[in-house]
Amino acid sequence: MTIMAFYGSIRDNGNSERLADIALQDLEVTKVFLKDYHIPPISDWNQAKPLHAEKDDYPSLIRKQMLADIILFVTPVYWYGLSSLLKLYIDRWSETLRDPSLPDFKEKMKGKEVHLITVGGDYPYVKALPMIQQMQFICDFLQMTFGSYIIGKGDKKGEVLTDKNALHAAGNLNKYFKSQLQKA
Repeated sequence: MTIMAFYGSIRDNGNSERLADIALQDLEVTKVFLKDYHIPPISDWNQAKPLHAEKDDYPSLIRKQMLADIILFVTPVYWYGLSSLLKLYIDRWSETLRDPSLPDFKEKMKGKEVHLITVGGDYPYVKALPMIQQMQFICDFLQMTFGSYIIGKGDKKGEVLTDKNALHAAGNLNKYFKSQLQKA
């Protein structure tokens, strides 16, 4: 059983990352900090050659993702949704659905387990709900399982560590991940 975590924050050691650290504690995880990769916007597939000419880290990341059993998305709440880095990465999935070099993308994503950790400072338990619904729709489309989500409250760096409910949920997710690894 393999776990791959995608981090959508531009901040190092931000609140969403710190909450994810608890959920992933003592686990072998492939961590992808999207801010460290070059991922151009989605190509227009109506053009003759829809592939990106410039260096593009997306193809190697999506191939690794297709091998993972569990995918964890980690993002702050940005304007009631996913961060632009994470949204851009997921937008590229539309390209992958049409990529002749990856004809089995949808089939390989089917049944994968997805979890989401997000943190916001302004009423996140309400304002993050559109993001949760968006993730559910994404999972439904690709027939993935939306396993769980954690919403934390924190604005200043480290503030999420005072959100007892989020810390408890992250600890429970860690136990769940460990139980899944034992079954494998």
